Amino acid sequence: MRIRFVFITLFVLILVLSVSFVACGNDNSNGYPPADTHTPTSDSANGPTPTAPMLCDIQWNQAITYIGEWKTVCGTVVDSHYAITSNGKPTFLNLGKPYPDQSRFTIIIWGDHRGNFPSPPEDYYLGRTVAVTGLIVEYNGIAEIEVTNPSQIEEY
Repeated sequence: MRIRFVFITLFVLILVLSVSFVACGNDNSNGYPPADTHTPTSDSANGPTPTAPMLCDIQWNQAITYIGEWKTVCGTVVDSHYAITSNGKPTFLNLGKPYPDQSRFTIIIWGDHRGNFPSPPEDYYLGRTVAVTGLIVEYNGIAEIEVTNPSQIEEY
């Protein structure tokens, strides 16, 4: 009886772990540049595209401890900026704290991907509470997620 219980427990554990691994899609071969290069990517197939409502894994102020992990980060966009004259024409959406606060969390949308959004992201998301899903990277001590598609950002 005890051996059967151990066998069933192990089977369930293996099943749960394998389903969790597949469901998370946490392979880091998604084409994102290393955190220290901070250059825009050229294609929009950089990881899974969410198809169901997002749930928060962490709050914006916890993201710095999850560098290199695929997470859904939640917070309010308190500051935004479209740097049209900068290399790559990035749009910055800052959660929790405005630029230049070092403890902020940043959503970055490169100019190549602005066309994927129906309206200017710096205007649309400002003041909204969002959940953003992607690979958390660090740039100059700031945690950020690069977004290529509006489906990565959901209001809640």
